[in-house]
Amino acid sequence: MTMFAMFAVLAMLCGAIVAAWPLLLLPQFRRPMLGGLGSSFLTAGAALFGLTIGGLLPLTGFASRALAEDPPANSSGDSAPASGSGAAALPPAEAAPAAPSPAADPALETHEDSPIVPPGRPAWIEKEPGQSGDVYSVAVASGPYAHEREAQRALDRELEKTTREYIADYLGSALAPRFLAYDARAITERLKLVKSRYHDVATYSVGPMYEYFALVEFDKGFRDELDSRWANVRGTSRLAQMGLFAGAGLLLLTSVFGYFRLDNATRGYYTGRLQFMTAAAILAVVGAGALVAQWITWL
Repeated sequence: MTMFAMFAVLAMLCGAIVAAWPLLLLPQFRRPMLGGLGSSFLTAGAALFGLTIGGLLPLTGFASRALAEDPPANSSGDSAPASGSGAAALPPAEAAPAAPSPAADPALETHEDSPIVPPGRPAWIEKEPGQSGDVYSVAVASGPYAHEREAQRALDRELEKTTREYIADYLGSALAPRFLAYDARAITERLKLVKSRYHDVATYSVGPMYEYFALVEFDKGFRDELDSRWANVRGTSRLAQMGLFAGAGLLLLTSVFGYFRLDNATRGYYTGRLQFMTAAAILAVVGAGALVAQWITWL
């Protein structure tokens, strides 16, 4: 529909309302008009609730979670501009100055050096991550640090990061590490996933640096624990979702049943007002359900 057609329809609709306005103000037309508007709001509220329950109308916040779990691939239009366009086409005097690079961590810069490694490092330090039978093993390194305590903390962070990545990959959900979190103490002591440790002092161009290494093995026992805990988390999420829809449906039925009871008790004298109140109650139930749904993790 073109803009002219839409304008013509709106103009005719406004003209009809203005022409019929004195007639709508008459007492014999006021009550049917209120009843019709109330019924319309009641039908719209019920339809909105039905679309929400059926999943045809997504709730607020679902799109952001979906994008967070599965970000869309970059389209071809987002590629870098061709030569001769944009900043590359400007003369050297007009080109934007390059942003200064942030100060790099000296511990990270040393990775580019050729350190003098002391003899005796175990072979598993250079081992690639892989599956061997029922065990998935991966070597974790802290990186070079000037202080031993900093190297130990860095190794703990790498252990937690590696475990989170394995949990997300094994369970197939980016939300799983949020509910199945393990700190370095649990990984090392309770689960005993760290099978070997090693540390030494390598010599870089900036001086001696401490490095810590650990061999982590995710076995079947750990995967069984993940399956059990994840099943409980998903069950809790499903229960919360069912409770939300059941509560919303119960409030909807209560609103409609209350409308008919009150309309029958007043012998239809306040039909229009009751319909407005019922429609407002239904819309309030839908709005409250949408707000509560944001606090539920949909798994």
